[in-house]
Amino acid sequence: MIIRDGFVTNSSSTNFMIICKEELTTEYLFRKLGFNNQSRISDAGMSLVNDIIYGTTRGVRWFEIDTIDYANVLKIFGEKSAEKFKELSKKGFHTYIGHISSDDEYLTSFMAVDSFVINEKDFYMDGKNCTW
Repeated sequence: MIIRDGFVTNSSSTNFMIICKEELTTEYLFRKLGFNNQSRISDAGMSLVNDIIYGTTRGVRWFEIDTIDYANVLKIFGEKSAEKFKELSKKGFHTYIGHISSDDEYLTSFMAVDSFVINEKDFYMDGKNCTW
């Protein structure tokens, strides 16, 4: 159990790591998360995508890191994701880390209160590092 003292909030956040073959753009991430422009929730999907991309500019929460390397990925995301990072980095994949918050739009908020892994051959996203 984690007991936190000082300022405590009801919001939660999820640190995430994305490893992908292509550079991370809104169009690419929108497609990789399964959205399309014909969907009734495409606007909400685009909001989620923008929140995730913005999250990469904020870095991860609760960890001070300067570089994305094996040791830091291991510390934050665990052994399976660290091994995936090592494997895909050798193939020239791009790696991004950041966090999203339950204070963001509703799809982002939903994603921030859950833990998840998306594992495809050209796209990997680890969102298992959740904090309340």
